[in-house]
Amino acid sequence: METMTLGVTRRETRGKGTNRRLRNAGAVPAVLYGRGSEATPLTIDVRELRGAVGGGHHAVLQLAFADEGPEAEPVYAVVKEIQTNPTRHQILHLDLVRVDLNVAIESPVGIELIGESAGVDEGGVLDQTLREVMVRALPREIPESLQLDVTNLGIGHTVTVADIQVPEGIEILDDPETTVASVLHPAALEEELEEAGLPEGFEPEVTEEGAEQAESGEEA
Repeated sequence: METMTLGVTRRETRGKGTNRRLRNAGAVPAVLYGRGSEATPLTIDVRELRGAVGGGHHAVLQLAFADEGPEAEPVYAVVKEIQTNPTRHQILHLDLVRVDLNVAIESPVGIELIGESAGVDEGGVLDQTLREVMVRALPREIPESLQLDVTNLGIGHTVTVADIQVPEGIEILDDPETTVASVLHPAALEEELEEAGLPEGFEPEVTEEGAEQAESGEEA
């Protein structure tokens, strides 16, 4: 995991009105938690934030406080949660957690299926039912994603968490017997959709009203 430097500024005022003004000025309200310290409200320039976490949310961030010089003791953190407006692609709020680079942490990591499944070539449908696992590792060792090869996966066959190959020093905490993906016969997939009462290709719709409710719901 890459270490990125992120400039931050402590802020004294909180609340929805303050947060709205910060966003209008091109900044993101944030809160730093953890390691026996009180929660610290922060302000982060949105362009610098996108540069630091643009490649994914698993970067280790070295926080550079605007009111401290380069001789200050370094503060490292990882992203706990990013709240966004799904329709405007705007970062609304950021939660950070302090970390010790020498102490393992737990973090969700996405699963990337690679390879062309033999079952798909035979007319089956690849169904991924698990998209991330929880891992434990040192902050700098947590990968952006874990790959699982499905090349030999035939119709009616499955791959599980136990089939994921992980680098040394990384522990997957999920049940190894949990199914990650399987290749379904088209008839079986159609039957599942009918039982669920959903048309094939169904995706939930995000409305403007729902996005505005998500934006107004955060507090820090």
